[in-house]
Amino acid sequence: MVPKGTGRSRASYRRRRRLRGDHRAVVAVVGTLLALLVFFSLFGLFITQYVPLWMEENESQLSNGLVTSLSTLKSGVDDQYLFGDIPTYSVPFTPSSQSVPLLSQPTVATLSYLSGCPNGLYAANGTPERVSACAFETLSYTTTLAGGQRHSFTQTSTTDYLRVAVPNRYYPAVTYYFEDDAVVEAQAQGRQTMLVPPPLNYTQTLGNLSVASTFLVLLGNATSFSGEGSKDVTSHFYTSTTVSSSGRFLTAHGVPRPFNVTLTLGVYDMCGWFGYLHNLTAPLGSSALLTWAAGSVAHSTFPSSSVCQAAASATYMVSLVIYNVHYASVFLAQDALTFNAGGL
Repeated sequence: MVPKGTGRSRASYRRRRRLRGDHRAVVAVVGTLLALLVFFSLFGLFITQYVPLWMEENESQLSNGLVTSLSTLKSGVDDQYLFGDIPTYSVPFTPSSQSVPLLSQPTVATLSYLSGCPNGLYAANGTPERVSACAFETLSYTTTLAGGQRHSFTQTSTTDYLRVAVPNRYYPAVTYYFEDDAVVEAQAQGRQTMLVPPPLNYTQTLGNLSVASTFLVLLGNATSFSGEGSKDVTSHFYTSTTVSSSGRFLTAHGVPRPFNVTLTLGVYDMCGWFGYLHNLTAPLGSSALLTWAAGSVAHSTFPSSSVCQAAASATYMVSLVIYNVHYASVFLAQDALTFNAGGL
């Protein structure tokens, strides 16, 4: 015979055991959820804060490396036509950044070697038929003085250019140009900067003004490369010669007289060029005139940021006239750029 109350005691004991088990399960679930919440919070913080900083640093290194390669290439090209004994010169370009494993893909730049005037040449007077789509350069020595001997000099040519487009996602997107023997930077916001200027110099000694410049024409076939690894850009030296103003402008008695030097460029980074030339020739005052034009109208004021943004997809003319020059010399050179057959 079962004592009274024993059945109820056992049932209550079983219920208490089930309740204790339920409490343990709830605590385990809540703990797991809290752990997941902490994990996803930290993971989200990592994704939104650390990964962008990491990739920004990677893209900054990519841009800096490409600028270094462009500067090295320009330096090698200059050495080729200055010394004339370096037939080929190669520089490796790495157009892809590092990545964040499993979280972010590398940023890949595009190297493009493009024709200066893909739609044809220009009129006989040196003015492009389509200013907005022609990279060219013109250099001339002229004088307006009558009498005596006047042997003017004019050199006009289209020129190819190297463009490096870096579509950064975390660091500012930027495009670099190697054009007219200079390296220029153009950002999407309209900011353009002359990174490595061309060999253009002037000196004033005892009232005499001398100008030294270069006239580099890049040749070759259009090509491009985009991908991970590296690509060699090779410069092939063609010709180089020096032209000076000696004996070109003389009086009737054979005395040298002053003349004007005019440099006109069709470039993509017009605002970068204008800023550089403006700072360079500011000490000359009225002895220099700097203008820019999108068509037939020339402007002497500094271009606005909206013009700078437009210049990323079109060429503009920049013209510099230096008056009353007593001596001038120019290196005339031709090089061709090619990409090697494979990348690493």
